[in-house]
Amino acid sequence: MRDSINQAQLTLEIENFLKHLKRRSREWDGFYSQLTNLLLSFDDIYDPDEEYTGYLQFFVILRYDLQRIDSDYFDLKNELEMIGYRVLRSDFLKLSKSFERDYEIIEKQKDENKIEVQKYCESIIGKYSRILVARVDLGYLQEHSSRIRVEDIYKDLDILFNRIQNKDGIFKHVIGYIWGVEQGGKSKGFHCHLAIIYDTAFRDGSAAYWGNKIIALWSEITRDYGQGYNCWNRERVKELRGRDELGIGLIYRRDSTQVKNFIKAMEYLTDHHKRTLQYLRVKPRGRRVFGKGQLITQYDRC
Repeated sequence: MRDSINQAQLTLEIENFLKHLKRRSREWDGFYSQLTNLLLSFDDIYDPDEEYTGYLQFFVILRYDLQRIDSDYFDLKNELEMIGYRVLRSDFLKLSKSFERDYEIIEKQKDENKIEVQKYCESIIGKYSRILVARVDLGYLQEHSSRIRVEDIYKDLDILFNRIQNKDGIFKHVIGYIWGVEQGGKSKGFHCHLAIIYDTAFRDGSAAYWGNKIIALWSEITRDYGQGYNCWNRERVKELRGRDELGIGLIYRRDSTQVKNFIKAMEYLTDHHKRTLQYLRVKPRGRRVFGKGQLITQYDRC
């Protein structure tokens, strides 16, 4: 059953349902049917080794409190109807403030990550007069999205990051990398925004070339379940270049505009989820949603 449930989509649906519950003082048509179906699906995918963000914690509580969560649809629906809309909503509202602290923490972390990225980028620029920045978005093919759980993308990313840190193959002359994991809906699911920074004194090739290489490796790691988007898109690059806002590709330290755009492009990885509401609703316990690689220099040079 769990393999047929889209974890990313379900957790979004639960959050939206609970937002609706908070706004609506009166029961709406189909409330109990909708809640019953969501609870049964959540029970199928629930994992105590995962952390649930914000409002989803209410479903964790309900899962333990409801006596008929392991029964069939009609038994559970009857139990919910006996509890009643007012009591369910009242219980949720009493706890909602504590749930909402998670969203405040996400905002605070975003600001802290932004400062961290700025310092990281300045450190790289301080050591290298010219760098090459490849940017890709890594995810999974839509036809496989229902099989992908959040633990899967972290396992696949662990393999990828291990390759990067060991400077295997296409990562031989990487001097830094920045990543952020996010959650989209049915079409996008769990995905990762990734920037790889190369030392151009040792590595030839364009941002487009290395972006495609990274995507090909991702497909291999994910056993062809994965797909990627190369941010060195000709039309998009032309547009950004025309506005003098291009922050990926070849970056020269002597060009202050390029450096500013580079830092801004990397900061995008820390707050993209705020603009798109694509923060993770569920993640493996103790795992980060954002990170960067240790800065390893070939040798200091101007």
